[in-house]
Amino acid sequence: MAAKHTDRDVYKILMNLEYKELTNDRHPPAFYLTRPEICALYSAVDPEFITRDVKLKYFKSPKSYPIDLNEGFHQHIFQNRISNYQMLGKVQKFVLETEENVLQPNASANTQTSITGSDRAQDMPKRKVVLSQRGFLSHIMLIPYRLKASEYNNVTFYATRYCGILHIMHMGWDEGRTKNDSYHGKFMDVCLSDDPDLDPITNVPVNDNERVYGIFKSTIKEYDLIYSAEVGGIISDHKIYDVYNMDEINKCRFINTKLLWTSQHTENIFNHSKSLHWWLQAYLAKSNDICVGLKDTDGVIRNEVVVNQVKNIPQQQKWKPHICTRFLRTTLKAVEEVMSEVDCPYTVYEFIYDSFKKCIKYRIYTGKTQYSFLSEKYIKHCKERTAEK
Repeated sequence: MAAKHTDRDVYKILMNLEYKELTNDRHPPAFYLTRPEICALYSAVDPEFITRDVKLKYFKSPKSYPIDLNEGFHQHIFQNRISNYQMLGKVQKFVLETEENVLQPNASANTQTSITGSDRAQDMPKRKVVLSQRGFLSHIMLIPYRLKASEYNNVTFYATRYCGILHIMHMGWDEGRTKNDSYHGKFMDVCLSDDPDLDPITNVPVNDNERVYGIFKSTIKEYDLIYSAEVGGIISDHKIYDVYNMDEINKCRFINTKLLWTSQHTENIFNHSKSLHWWLQAYLAKSNDICVGLKDTDGVIRNEVVVNQVKNIPQQQKWKPHICTRFLRTTLKAVEEVMSEVDCPYTVYEFIYDSFKKCIKYRIYTGKTQYSFLSEKYIKHCKERTAEK
């Protein structure tokens, strides 16, 4: 279906951006992004097949070096192309399956208030629900520190507002098929095992489609954020058998794996331009540690990997986490305001952070188009659950 939008070739300005204003540290915000909690785990064998049959991975620090990341490249299975309808697929699946009505947090809050006998329900701030992905949240939070004009710094995301719920999708899919694009999957293969008592199996093809994802919940001021993110490995000396017990899962110590070129290496491996993005990804996915491997131009890791606790990374950095948090809320408020009159499951607003023009701009695709991304099953469910009293 052809896309229709107002002012077809003209973007409107959502907000202009100035470095000094965005990074003003004189008045830190009186709110923060709460520590995320995992609400559910899913396993994906391809973008269309998502299941609760989850097999967690366990971190095993490599024992021998060098590590040749090119090994098995001819059998590497790259990620399948992901459609618009699949980008929020895991979050929509969670909303459809969970017994809790996560789309109406105010209803549960008011019920709890009446149970406790309080008559102050009307004084409680109204919660607003945002369904999204970690990719959107982290890329928006990066913007105050990525104002340099560069295609690499530009960000595009899409939003639909329906039944008062903001649904925000970030198209972060990468079509890369080179050896370098395969290195991180291979590094994960080397570091993560199916069993904490066994070494990783590295003689089978790496499949980028096979990943474990979590549905996370966090809050920032008046917003309830429910989003999907890939889950890293677990640091543990015992195997987790009950993957449905979220109390136990949330007690686990998670670790992310990252790669860095040796040419980018400084005395402090975490003191470089990627450190903020790594920290944001780890924090949003409830990871406690990050493991970094240094790869040379031949795609070989010759030195021991470096592991650091996530909580230590912001120390002695030029960037400040609360600057990122403040800008995330500013962006959510701006998107909510410009879409305040929208109540359509198909209409999509395309937002672009344009680093060359130092602004976030947008245009509108009205009605059902190739940009629409909510499933019919979810749309029906959303209408029913938000109508509940």
